[in-house]
Amino acid sequence: MAIVHELKTRHRDLLNDLDELDDSIAELSDTLNTAPTGDEDLLDNRRQHLGWLERQRAGLLVMLNETERALLEAGEDGWDKP
Repeated sequence: MAIVHELKTRHRDLLNDLDELDDSIAELSDTLNTAPTGDEDLLDNRRQHLGWLERQRAGLLVMLNETERALLEAGEDGWDKP
């Protein structure tokens, strides 16, 4: 049961991390969409950072999927409920 508890905690933490990443991606996307042209180095740096954030998000989704799979394999009913 300790493993299931750890998986539930990990799942909750991953969901929180996903929310934070989504907020950061949305904020940076808005900044890029409204940024004035001219400073191409700054824009390129922000685009690279956005790409990095999106790769982090993809990796986080993989970990979230694996955690959910492990919870399902543990036969934990209602694991997604608080």
